[in-house]
Amino acid sequence: MITSDMDGTLLTGGKWDERRLPLDFEEVLGRLEQAGIHFLAASGRTYPSVRANFGKLADRVDYICDNGGCLVCDGKVVHVEQIVPELAEKLHQLVQSQRLGQFSCCSEKGTYLLGGTSWLGSVREQQWIYQLTDVYALTEPISKMTVRLSPGLDVFAVRKQLEDALGDGLNFVVSSPWILDVMKRGVDKGSGLRYFQKLWGIDREECMSFGDQYNDFGQFEASGWSFAMANAADEIKAKARFVAESNEKDGVTRAIRACVFGER
Repeated sequence: MITSDMDGTLLTGGKWDERRLPLDFEEVLGRLEQAGIHFLAASGRTYPSVRANFGKLADRVDYICDNGGCLVCDGKVVHVEQIVPELAEKLHQLVQSQRLGQFSCCSEKGTYLLGGTSWLGSVREQQWIYQLTDVYALTEPISKMTVRLSPGLDVFAVRKQLEDALGDGLNFVVSSPWILDVMKRGVDKGSGLRYFQKLWGIDREECMSFGDQYNDFGQFEASGWSFAMANAADEIKAKARFVAESNEKDGVTRAIRACVFGER
């Protein structure tokens, strides 16, 4: 099994409308399928957002979405690590009262904003953004929450603040310098990877993972062959067993070619 983060890892290009899969991804995916190797996209983004990156290949990939909060196999959601609305509302109130940034909830359908706030993220994501009057109005299970930080705030300081208040029931991971993702306690990309390991009877040493951010530590720990991208920070590289070429040099498919297919 191979799991790969998306933004800054598998996808090349800085701006949303310029991001694409490696040019040889379809070929590599086909060879993995022939070898009986599963490929999973492991992302902090929601399922419809990640799925859209794969176009016609979308049904040939499985997904660890919402940093492990939503798991998809064969095009169907097979597991959701649900956050209870009461806990989500506590976080919402804390973020709002401390003016920490924009709060949103996620489900298998997309991202939900509260109280008529405007989406501050990319235009591309707008098609999967919905409005809610309050947390309790969401009919699907909450798989993740996100705090998009106000300008000037330090993401690690905010994480510490929120962990001190709600860390008993929630897991806080840094997905970017301005995004803090929040899942149910014990949930991350690693827990998602372990779910599929158990589902398919795959050992840790039979797993390869790729990532470039702090929210990838979980999948590094759950796989025997962990790769940080060359474009990742040194602290992230230190958590991985190997370093792959940068995402702009198609580092994921190059590493797969070398380590799985024996190409040089």
